[in-house]
Amino acid sequence: MKFNWGTGIFLFYGIFVAGLFYQVLKSTHYDHSLVVDNYYEEDLAYQNRYEQLANSAALKQKLDIRYLENEEVVRLAFPKDLGAIKGTIHFYRANNKDQDFSVSVLPNDEQVMDILDKAFPSAGRWTIEVSWEAAGKQFYDEQAVDISELEAMKK
Repeated sequence: MKFNWGTGIFLFYGIFVAGLFYQVLKSTHYDHSLVVDNYYEEDLAYQNRYEQLANSAALKQKLDIRYLENEEVVRLAFPKDLGAIKGTIHFYRANNKDQDFSVSVLPNDEQVMDILDKAFPSAGRWTIEVSWEAAGKQFYDEQAVDISELEAMKK
């Protein structure tokens, strides 16, 4: 068989069509669901979220969110000078929305709240979204935390 322009063009288009077919087939196995189910309402509430972020940024003492591996807790230390605090903490897992969960803000007298790492369905990277209210203002803070692999989570 002799290789000429016609054969080259045929091979090029044949490989192109095979590659395109493979990409279409591969895309059917991908989950195209949205991050949030009510994205339109979330988009409309963006200005409110922006104001909550500005309120958080204006605080002298910021909300401190950290994972204390040696104590096996996620610790949220709220500002002490704001008085009573109420709100919601949403734990968001980017790769599996079925693992997302929320808890109410219930700080102790020192404005600290501990959440045991056993409350998390799995180890890995979690985004902690805190919507809270104190002193008549609404605040919002968000931080990513890596929960390490523990023996209790392996079971």
